[in-house]
This record gives sequence, C-alpha cells and structure tokens, in this order.
Amino acid sequence: MIKSKKKPFRANYRLLAGVIALTLLLTPVTLFWAFGRPTGQRQSQEIQIQPGMSARKIGDLLEGSGLIRSASVFAWTVRWQGLGQHLKAGTYQLDGSKATADLIQDLLKAPIQTRRVTLPEGLTRQETAQILQNHGLIDSARFVALTEDARLIERLAIDGPTLEGYLFPETYFFDIETTEDEIIERMVGEFHRVFADSLLPRLQELGLSQHQAVTLASIVELEAVANDERPIISSVFHRRLQFNRLLESCATVEYALGVHKKRLTNADLKVKSPFNTYRHRGLPPAPIGNPGKASILATLYPATTEYLYFVARGNGRHIFSRTNKEHERAKREIRRAQRN
Repeated sequence: MIKSKKKPFRANYRLLAGVIALTLLLTPVTLFWAFGRPTGQRQSQEIQIQPGMSARKIGDLLEGSGLIRSASVFAWTVRWQGLGQHLKAGTYQLDGSKATADLIQDLLKAPIQTRRVTLPEGLTRQETAQILQNHGLIDSARFVALTEDARLIERLAIDGPTLEGYLFPETYFFDIETTEDEIIERMVGEFHRVFADSLLPRLQELGLSQHQAVTLASIVELEAVANDERPIISSVFHRRLQFNRLLESCATVEYALGVHKKRLTNADLKVKSPFNTYRHRGLPPAPIGNPGKASILATLYPATTEYLYFVARGNGRHIFSRTNKEHERAKREIRRAQRN
C-alpha cells in the first residue's frame, strides 16, 4: 500500500497566517470602498460644526444629513490619517456627491464666515428682506423683486404669484458672500423640506391645493398666539369655508392696509382689496405672510369643533363661540374686563 504524503504542519501554518494577514489588510480597504463612496446626493449642504465635536460626532452629523454613508468609516479615516486635531468648528458648504475622503479634505479648509439670522413666523417678504438687510446680507429691494420673478418662482416649484408664504421662518446661518438668489433658494428649500411629499395626500382629503393650504396657514399664523389654539382657529376657518361664510380675518385686513393696527375701525374693514376677507368670500388670492411648521400642521389637521367665531381676550388667548349670539356675548365680556 502506498501511503499518501501529508503536507508538513509548518506549511499549513504559513498558508493560514498568510490568509489571515491578507484578510486583515483587505478588510479596511473593503469597508472604506463600500462605505466611503459618495451617497449620490447631488445637493450641497451647509453644515455647522460646533466647538469640541469629536470625529465621531462630526461623522454622525454628516451621516444624518445624508452626506456620507458611515459615521464609523469617517471617524476611522480621520483617526487613521491623524487629522482629528485639524477639524475646526465653523460652517462648511459640503457637496453630497463627493466621497468621504474628499469631504474630509473639504473640512480641512477654512470654514466660511456666516451670520446667524432668526426670521420669526408670520413676517411678510418685505419684513423678511428688511431683517436680512439689517444683518448686512442683502439688498432688500433686489430681494423683494426676486420674490416676484416668475422664472425663479417656477424654478423653485412654487404655484403662486410671488414667494409670499414660502420663505420659511427659521434660524439660519448664511455665508456673508451668499447672494439674494441663494438665500431665497435656501428658504424655499426649507419650506419644501417641512411641507414634505408625505403631507400631499392630506391636501386631497381636505380638498385644498398646496397654495390654498399655505394661504390659510398664513392666516392662522397671524391670528394665533398660543400654540394650543392654532388647530382650533384653523377649525373655525375650515368651517367658514365649508359653509361659504366670510372668513372675517382681521389679519387679512391689516395685510390689505399694509400696516399693523392694535384695533381696526369700521372704515378699515371696508378697504377695497382682494385680501379683505370681510368683503370677499373664500381664501385671499395668496398668503399674507410666511407661516411656520405649527401653523401649517394646524391647517392640515384642524381640531374637530362646532365653532364659527373667536375673539381675542387681549392676553394672547381667545374666546370661541358656536353662534353669533355667543360671539356678541363674548365681545361684551371682554369689553367689561378691559374697563375694569
């Protein structure tokens, strides 16, 4: 019988060691290739890195923004290249179409200079432009003119005569070199992010277009003060629309007048304007300001009530009524309280 020759144990050991070494060598490369590739996101984003953020925290921020595939691979690459101490706090404009390694190189460049601007809910586009000009960012006249530019409005996928209602109120960090066009695109982009596609089916349920919903939300924004009352105020206007009643919103009259007034006169309520909902039934032709997320959601999801009227108490809250008789009683009650 011929005995088979067995390979020496040492040869098997060397082969196994070689396989292990090759695996250890290729695993990081494989992982980096798999998770360090571009995400495919075409839109650039402004990223704010706070002081003291670790490589992992920065990676989490980038992954959460859809700019990279893996925060772990980002952090590992930064540490492997010894770049952790070179990542500085600041604002960066990052391109989502780049690979992780290229984004790291962009982060090693000096951050852009920014200005922090808070734009409250309910402002008109003219008021928004004034705040931005006060921060030294834009020319207000050019900004307002661009909000009326039909080509820009179409490019931003807005169905309205102007961008009133779509300049989303938020706290922004703007590059001091940013142009009026870019600021407008950023704000309208934020509107599209908040008024997401997932909300569009709700419009069909309500029988409203997006433009009509934003118009109603702008009225709710200007009439409401307390957050918990927004859905109730919304329900009043929805019911008035349902019954073909005049909305009788004082906020629309102020918009028609072009001034904010503590108390409207009877003459004010008769101002000739398509925005005067004391004279014209239905919604005005366009928003009367830029509503925030709370008012948009309150408009899409109104409370279930039987109210048709409300009157301001003077402390930020309202009395709601079902009938005109109750409404007149509420107004007398408020007048007595104000005299005392």
